[in-house]
Amino acid sequence: MEATTALLERKVALVTGASRNLGPVIVDELASAGAELALNCHPSDETEARQAAAELAKRGRQVEVFPADVSQGAEVREMGETILERFGHIDVLVHCAGPWCDTPFIELPEGEWDRIMDTNLKGAYLTAQMAAPSMKERGWGRIVVISAGSAFVRTHSVYGLAKAAIIHFVESLAVEVGPEVTVNAIAPGQIVESTEIYGIDPTFVERAMDYTPLGRLVTRKEIAQMILLICSSPTMRSITGHTFVMDGGWALHKW
Repeated sequence: MEATTALLERKVALVTGASRNLGPVIVDELASAGAELALNCHPSDETEARQAAAELAKRGRQVEVFPADVSQGAEVREMGETILERFGHIDVLVHCAGPWCDTPFIELPEGEWDRIMDTNLKGAYLTAQMAAPSMKERGWGRIVVISAGSAFVRTHSVYGLAKAAIIHFVESLAVEVGPEVTVNAIAPGQIVESTEIYGIDPTFVERAMDYTPLGRLVTRKEIAQMILLICSSPTMRSITGHTFVMDGGWALHKW
């Protein structure tokens, strides 16, 4: 049995965007710590989410899938009511859903603005608004929102804007929901496994590693481990409203 098994025992964790990319790795890490899992996915990704849930169930984890578009308030509220009916409470919220787009603003279709802003930023607000009351009522809660290194550059269009706004949102929400609940963000740099970048810029990864003081890129596993640390370690209970930048030093200003 994993050494981390008891860290989140009897805690219920809701992970949005749980069906693909970073999401399943976060889910696996929280499951290894004993958490009960509520997996959110967009309805179009339900098959993948249910496959992941079946694998977790084989490991003896209580896990259920809740398809919902987190950019839609009615769907989020309905999802929250169902989760509370099934599990009784929500202790951990990880908002991972966050589509990418770097189309220049002067060319950006209005629909793409809405899709990126609504899922990344509005989704964080809606899910936190839904989950925080349960946390405060029970006297303990952890909210973690995935930002990105794109928040610190100015060439990633509406995606960078949404991820920068998440940092402000996390700081403000932390003031509102303390002392029972901590709210933090993680801003990963380029992730090793995110190979989609090669289709956008084949030279990006090599240039990023050359520019990064540690000479390497962050992994999904490392991000998931940081989330587990935030949600389970007593050392982290005094940290809220903070964005943990995990980029090997890439964002450091240097001449």
